[in-house]
Amino acid sequence: MATMKQVAQLAGVSNATVSHVVNGTKQLSAATTRRVRQAMKELGYRPRRDMGGARTRLKAIGVLVEDMRCFPVPDVLCGIAEALEPAGYQILLHDLHLYEKLYNQYELIGAYREEVNQGVDALVEAGVSGVIYAAMHDRHLDGLLDKVPCPLVYAYSLGSADDFFVTYGNKEAAADVARHFIALGHRRIAVIAGHPHSFPAMKRLNGFQIALQEVGLAIPEGFLAYGNWEYSSGYEQMKRMLGLPQRPTAVFVMNDYMAAGALHALQDAGLEVPRDVSLVGFDHRDACDYLRPRLSTVDLPVREIGRQAAGMVKKLVAAPDTAPYSIILPCRLMERASVAPPK
Repeated sequence: MATMKQVAQLAGVSNATVSHVVNGTKQLSAATTRRVRQAMKELGYRPRRDMGGARTRLKAIGVLVEDMRCFPVPDVLCGIAEALEPAGYQILLHDLHLYEKLYNQYELIGAYREEVNQGVDALVEAGVSGVIYAAMHDRHLDGLLDKVPCPLVYAYSLGSADDFFVTYGNKEAAADVARHFIALGHRRIAVIAGHPHSFPAMKRLNGFQIALQEVGLAIPEGFLAYGNWEYSSGYEQMKRMLGLPQRPTAVFVMNDYMAAGALHALQDAGLEVPRDVSLVGFDHRDACDYLRPRLSTVDLPVREIGRQAAGMVKKLVAAPDTAPYSIILPCRLMERASVAPPK
């Protein structure tokens, strides 16, 4: 049987580096990780899990995250821990640190796929009983992962019909925002969407447009803009809309950071929210609770997504032949001080 030392020699790295790749305990370059995994494959190396060298499964669930710093990962993790720890499970966390590498770079699907598969491989080789993949964006998930030899659950991300996943009602939540505006009497309604290649942004836009179509409305020309999820893009897109012949009376902004930018653009132009323009965000980010006026927004059940994903993976560990199923949790429109009937 091949040893860790032999793998290290073939890959041209230290024993410690091989250990980090196997256990996911340190962020390494993609090139180094590839060399180590290729050496393991060539030598037929399998990590030893007990004194006899037999491969065993730990009572542990691996949790793969795209980046610990990014919404909604911390809240999803809290929900996972609340469900798994009382049942005696350990949690092995593997952070891909993708924010700087791939954030908003939707064209880099090849690199994204490689990073995610390497992360899952590391958790599986550490001996976990199952894996939860908590992604920031439900994008490109069809066919993203190679076949995984243990239960795999997507948390927050939308999987395919052959996957196990827990997510939230993007489309339905956006439709609720549109109906809220309509019920108040708004007709000139604008949207500042997220990245045009973002799957959640397109789901939200679709739900919003369907709700408008129910009453014979559409988004007027010039009233649909795309941002990049950041404060600055919300500010700039709102400023552009204010230069149109008629400004909107209501604006749906697809995350709270862009909504904060839009709010400040309106205020810098001498307009009052909601007297002149109503505004609704999405995500219910804590920092936006301190905006004035307080921002109406959509609250996502992110902690409950973690709890439900943990429950799903526990079920699959106990009954691995379970047919694929999904859980889609409802969101809640928080009506606060940034919305009013049009003047």
